[in-house]
Amino acid sequence: MMLAGLTAWCQAPGTAPVKISTETQMLHGRKYYVHIVEKGQTVYSISKAYKVESYDAVTHVDIHFLHPGDTVWLPARGQFPANIEVSSPSTPTTKGVQSTQNTQSTQSTQNTPKNPPAVKKTGKVIRMAVMMPLHLDQMEDISTTKFDVEQRGKKSYRQFEFIEFYEGVRMALDELAEKGISVELNVVDVSTNTVAAVEEAFASHGVAQSDFVVALLFRDAFDKAAELAQKAGVYIVNPMATRSEICAENSLMVKIQPSLESQVRVMLDNMKAERPEGHLYIIHGANASSEKPVMDELKRQLSARGDIKYTLFNWNQSGKLTSTLKATPGCNVLSVYDHKMDQMRVYVSNLLNRLAAFKTDSPTLYTISDWTRDYNDVDFAQLQLLNYHTFSSSWDMTNAVHVDFLKAFRDTYGSEPTSPLAATGYDLTMYIISGLNRRSNEFWNQPIESLTTLVHPLHFSRHQAGLENDCPQLFRMEALHFIPAQQTK
Repeated sequence: MMLAGLTAWCQAPGTAPVKISTETQMLHGRKYYVHIVEKGQTVYSISKAYKVESYDAVTHVDIHFLHPGDTVWLPARGQFPANIEVSSPSTPTTKGVQSTQNTQSTQSTQNTPKNPPAVKKTGKVIRMAVMMPLHLDQMEDISTTKFDVEQRGKKSYRQFEFIEFYEGVRMALDELAEKGISVELNVVDVSTNTVAAVEEAFASHGVAQSDFVVALLFRDAFDKAAELAQKAGVYIVNPMATRSEICAENSLMVKIQPSLESQVRVMLDNMKAERPEGHLYIIHGANASSEKPVMDELKRQLSARGDIKYTLFNWNQSGKLTSTLKATPGCNVLSVYDHKMDQMRVYVSNLLNRLAAFKTDSPTLYTISDWTRDYNDVDFAQLQLLNYHTFSSSWDMTNAVHVDFLKAFRDTYGSEPTSPLAATGYDLTMYIISGLNRRSNEFWNQPIESLTTLVHPLHFSRHQAGLENDCPQLFRMEALHFIPAQQTK
């Protein structure tokens, strides 16, 4: 035990002795001793020395992988109830992916300080967790014949949907390692994409002890992961979601897909730059709830700026579309129509046929989602005729950074990526870890990093409570390829 003005030494069997710290800190009304880890010390031995339970120890990193120089906060005795529930441990069965595996009980998140103090130390190891459905239990079913290898990205095997994201992450980690930045990657295979699987990952795979968590999960599973990460005080990154509501009440949310507000702004700026007098027709459905966020944002921005004349056109009156558009030659068409997939395929085909009927002065077509990615049977020739503009994560072969990334990916893995997720994995890993390495937890307050190697630019702003990327990339079709569209500054 520690007496005022004295220093005590304690040692658990088989471990290095623990010098009890006299330094204390108040966090959320509770007193903690601040302990700096020395070689050979474990959470168990440190907790024993301070006479507290090991699950009451608070760390920035996984409690099973402490390194000399890490900080552990230990509560002063008598501040926590004796009946705190601790999740039962389980052993993950990941195979084929380099990941950390935790087989001991994790610390309780009930008493974890929401904002532990940032401890800046040279060589601090950054802990990154990735939760995604790799379907590693199916890996042994895959042969390496030419036929099977060519299924990469074609969803014949579900694990290929996300494996390229992981490959992009690994490329970034290799590059960071060359710069002397240490990262411990914890990959958790959540193949069932269920709430129960997410709960187990947080309870027994050390996810809650990460500096940040990246979750490629479907809606319900991701929402549970976001809830658990928020309780643990850990930032959670969503690389795929387009819905902004995930940022509504979670200040620890980081949304990689650009905000709707920034997409609408960039699109309207482009319309004004390319066709200053062009009338805008917004094609929508019959009050579809899925269209409402886009419609609301369009109306808000168009009303505020007042320099673009526009007309709302209900697709239920599609028979009048051609005659309506002919009344204002040189117009822009923005499609926000959004219904079930089969209905959308019919709609896309019908709309393109009607717009392509203009032999001269055809409208310019805009969509927020990329139709070339969403509909594999879409007519590229018609899209090019309509000077098609959209937000795309396709490769720009006029961009040296894109070309260099594709070459590096091919040199590393023997083939080029078939999914934009490869670049997303690389970009977010480089951006976030570089920021945390340079500025520690202060990075999250203003997450701005100047990196020239990113495939797609990232810049985060607070939207509602969470952080959203506000750097959308608008492209237009030329020679059946996408090139960057004109954008104003």
